[in-house]
Amino acid sequence: MNNSISHVLEIYRLVVQYNRTKEDAAKELSRKHKLDYQDLLASCTKTLNISPDKFDYFLNSQNSFNFKNFLFRRFPDEENQITQFFNSFEDTSDIPILDFTKLIKRSPHHEKIKFSSELMLMTVKDSFLDWIARPDVPQDVKKDLKIWITRIEGKEQ
Repeated sequence: MNNSISHVLEIYRLVVQYNRTKEDAAKELSRKHKLDYQDLLASCTKTLNISPDKFDYFLNSQNSFNFKNFLFRRFPDEENQITQFFNSFEDTSDIPILDFTKLIKRSPHHEKIKFSSELMLMTVKDSFLDWIARPDVPQDVKKDLKIWITRIEGKEQ
């Protein structure tokens, strides 16, 4: 990957992942590579062939999908490296999983469905109990019916 693209991606990482401003990221990177930070920023926009405003747009984390697609179109030969960068960058192992069931209010229709399902399970359970009480049902079938009853009651998973 050429240096210009690497610099763009390094600035992107510093801005998005470490909450730096574009200028602070460029200054940090310029110190590391012994470059003038304004020249570094100018080379980034020149390499991408976009305006500074468009570069600012791409540096917003909400626009990462658009930025990735833009880079794929602009640098098709570098697709593997760009993909690796974004895959390493988008590690979600430390992001907590949200339980959306607590955020969404259940509809009355959902309660009706839940009630209907519970009623159906109680009916099935009663039917199984009737079958177990019959003297003409074989013992192995009764044993299976008892297993199903415990599953319906939620005692076995």
